[in-house]
Amino acid sequence: MTQQWPPTPPHQAPHQQSPSPHDFPYPPPVPQPKPERPAPVDVGTAAQLLWAVAGLGLIQALAAMVLVVGEKSTFVDELMNNPSVTSGEVDMSRDSVESLFYVGIGFTVVLILILTGLFLLFVHFMRKGRNWARMLLTIACVMMVVWTVPVLFGIGSDGSGTALALGGVQILQAVVAVGAVVLMHRKDSNSYFLRLPPSDE
Repeated sequence: MTQQWPPTPPHQAPHQQSPSPHDFPYPPPVPQPKPERPAPVDVGTAAQLLWAVAGLGLIQALAAMVLVVGEKSTFVDELMNNPSVTSGEVDMSRDSVESLFYVGIGFTVVLILILTGLFLLFVHFMRKGRNWARMLLTIACVMMVVWTVPVLFGIGSDGSGTALALGGVQILQAVVAVGAVVLMHRKDSNSYFLRLPPSDE
């Protein structure tokens, strides 16, 4: 007896039948991330002003370091005339004192760069809408303004041209910092940081 070709597959029991793709449940929808809300113009401008604040502070600090290096002999002489050194309690030569002086200058410069980078990191998070970064920057700017008040009245200045130039840079830095604080706390900025719906005005 001839067989049919191709052979007919044997009848499968219901429990042996291959499942249909329609029998599987559909996977749950993947939640889509919400698009970031664009920063208001005031926040962007405040970030630019804070970059200027960091730049002015860096210029002022590095210029002060250059002045200190220029007065190296004075600092070394003062340390060599220290009673603990002249009495022999501390055995230090002039070369070792000068080496210690340069180590202190290098440490100070590294610390200034770290603090500047940390400040700019806070500016980055502020622009992204982090309210805690805005608060930290506000505190830092207020402290800059407080430190500038004595400069306005010439307190602690020797009246030299270099001191007046550094004081002018510090005053300019404080003015820019005040402008950044004002922009960070305007109405649209508050809505952005507090995740409030934007105003229709």
